Amino acid sequence: MSDRLEKFIQDNKKQLDGFEAPELMWDKIDAGLNEYEKKESRKVKMNIFYSFMRVAAVLLLVCTAGYIFVAYQNKEALKLSNISPEYAKKEIRFASLIEMKQEEIKSFGKLEPNLYKAFVDEQNKLEKEYNELEKELPNTPNQDRVVKAMIRNLQAQISLLNQQLNIIEEVKQLKSTKNETISI
Repeated sequence: MSDRLEKFIQDNKKQLDGFEAPELMWDKIDAGLNEYEKKESRKVKMNIFYSFMRVAAVLLLVCTAGYIFVAYQNKEALKLSNISPEYAKKEIRFASLIEMKQEEIKSFGKLEPNLYKAFVDEQNKLEKEYNELEKELPNTPNQDRVVKAMIRNLQAQISLLNQQLNIIEEVKQLKSTKNETISI
C-alpha cells in the first residue's frame, strides 16, 4: 500500500507541487487540531480526577472497615461475660426470670389496664437504670463495682415483679370474693 502511494506521489509530483491549499483549509485544520488537543487534555484531567476519586473511595472503605472492626472488638471486650463469667451467668438467669414474670404480668394487663400501666412504668424505671449502668461499664475504671450494681438492679427488677405478681393475685382473690358475695 505504501509503495503504491509513494509511486503515485513521485509520478504526480509536479501536479501536486503546483496545487496550493486555500488559506481557510489550514485554519480549519488548525481549529480541528486545537479542539482535539482540548478534548485530549480534558480526558487526561478527567482520568486524573477519577483516579483520585477511586483512591479516596478505597481509603474511605478501609477506614470504615477499620473503625467497625475496632468498635466490635471494644464491644466484645466489654461484655459482661468477658469481665466476669460468674456475673454473666447470673445476668442470663435473672434476665430469663424477668422475661418470664413480665409475660405473666402481660396477661393481667387486659383485665386491669391502669394497674398494668403503673406496673410497666415501674419496670421501665429499673430497666432505664440498668441500661445506664451498661453504658457506664466501658468507661469506668472500677468495672467490678458497676457489674455488681447491674446484678443488684436485676435482683431489684425480679423483686418488683414478684411484688406485682402478689398484687395481681390479691386483686384476683378480691374479684372472686366479690363475685361470690354478689351471687349469694
